Amino acid sequence: MTKKIAFFILLVLSFNLYAQDNYQKIVLKYGKHPDFHRFVFICEKSETIYSINVTLLKDGKIKLTFPNPFEIEFNGRVLSSQDSIKDLRILKEDKTLIIETSNIDKIKVSRYDSPSRLVVDAYWVKILTEEKIKAVSLLIDPGHGGEDYGLQGKENNEKNMSLYISKEVASRLIQKGIKTSLTRTTDEYISIKKRVKMANNMKPSLFLSIHLSSGDYFVIYTSPIKKNIPKDDPSKVFLTEDKLVKIFAKKIKENFSEPLYTEKLPATLLKEAYGPSLMIEIPKRVMLSDKNYTNKIIDLIVQAVSEGFKTKSIKEKIKNE
Repeated sequence: MTKKIAFFILLVLSFNLYAQDNYQKIVLKYGKHPDFHRFVFICEKSETIYSINVTLLKDGKIKLTFPNPFEIEFNGRVLSSQDSIKDLRILKEDKTLIIETSNIDKIKVSRYDSPSRLVVDAYWVKILTEEKIKAVSLLIDPGHGGEDYGLQGKENNEKNMSLYISKEVASRLIQKGIKTSLTRTTDEYISIKKRVKMANNMKPSLFLSIHLSSGDYFVIYTSPIKKNIPKDDPSKVFLTEDKLVKIFAKKIKENFSEPLYTEKLPATLLKEAYGPSLMIEIPKRVMLSDKNYTNKIIDLIVQAVSEGFKTKSIKEKIKNE
């Protein structure tokens, strides 16, 4: 009986030693820089480094997938399944490691030899400085209003939906530190002439008019000409509009299956506004009281405007490297 117990203990110890030998041993080093986090994963086997898959998740977390089970050593200790390094939470499973970063805009992944190491630089979204926040402003124009209903659906209409969406967008942008105003905050009729006058008096960084399309598709309009543009460099206005259209288009294609059209339209609202001006038509589906879809639209506009106004330094650095 004693021999059997001894044999069993020996068998268990041998199995544990075998399992440990098959684990990938990786040393993690971490540094926090002014614009990014740097994670360095060092491993004796170079094939392991080249087999690790690194992904930036939509919520700003970083996911690393390893080819085999692994253990991570940080500052002389092995990380547990739920651990932390500095102020970052770490979740570890059999072949997966999640680093709970937030507000990450882009990651840069590099692999090196001698020693074999994986370097992940995680660039966070740069927060606007107080001076830049004061310089940034947005005027949102909810389409239609009063006796002008716009599109009419069975349950709702364009004037109400454009106002609701505009108010929600404005509220979220204000929380982000972007000064935001509305051409109307109630169900009232405002002429095109008065809307343009408001835009030209306020001189916002962007004049954004929100409407619904007549089908299940997006349309973004800009004007090919500017009738009352100031005499300083007008090309800056068109360049800003083109940049914002590209940002909106990218966000729409990433998050929606509906078609997107962009069009140059010399509409009075766009043509006579001094500064950068866009008109966006969103799918009429929002009139069907689908809250999830409507919130998705609101998120889209908030994200696109925020990205359009944020500082360029991080993206330019990455692009130039």
